Amino acid sequence: MINWNRSLKLWGIVILATSPALIGFAPRPSLDTSSFKSTEISLKFPNTGNRGAPKITSGGGTRSDDTSCISTQEGILPLVALMPNRENKAKTASKTPNLYVYIPQTTATEGEVVIVDENEQEVYFSQFTLPTQPGMVKVTLPVAFEAGKSYNWSFMVICDSRYRNRDKFVEGVIEFVDLDSKVENQLKTASPLEKAQLYADSTLWFEAFDIVAQTRAENPTTWQELLNSVGLDMLVDAPILNCCQAKQ
Repeated sequence: MINWNRSLKLWGIVILATSPALIGFAPRPSLDTSSFKSTEISLKFPNTGNRGAPKITSGGGTRSDDTSCISTQEGILPLVALMPNRENKAKTASKTPNLYVYIPQTTATEGEVVIVDENEQEVYFSQFTLPTQPGMVKVTLPVAFEAGKSYNWSFMVICDSRYRNRDKFVEGVIEFVDLDSKVENQLKTASPLEKAQLYADSTLWFEAFDIVAQTRAENPTTWQELLNSVGLDMLVDAPILNCCQAKQ
């Protein structure tokens, strides 16, 4: 026969052991708040070269003030490439990286971008209308880059189309690399700023800078820290202008 008294006692033990209304739960582990990311992140680009004052270049001909289309007065920012070092050299894994350049006030109306490969063969050329106010411009470079190769780029402000030696220009190097498969997988579920951090950790300047530039209105502190980390803090407040669509 069933011993009902014994069974009821056993059921009572089970109820006591499982009912949250009668007993307390085991204490939960404390939350690791470091895993929660704020809207902004601290993004400092790794050191990839000399980070002194931005490199300034100009045309090979006369440089007198009366022939220059860009003011050389003290206190006016020069033509500057938004790059992580004075050599204006950086890596990308993008098939269409975006190059950013700061253009000061100029009387010039036309600009030009040229890219050549390691054999000095032209692989891209574009000419476009410049904005009428100073600021940053973005140029998309749709080039069939090959992994493991470097390409030289030049951004010209055409002061006088009759005398191209009066051009003002900045130049640098793009190194195209393959994206690490682990990073590629992490990018699939990352937020925009997390993507920028992943790219920065991989020293992929073009990708990291482009994301932060596009979201700088929502993330001004991240934008400022990125520019500070590469010595471009003087351009934090410069507007990004619509520009540089290739002429048909």
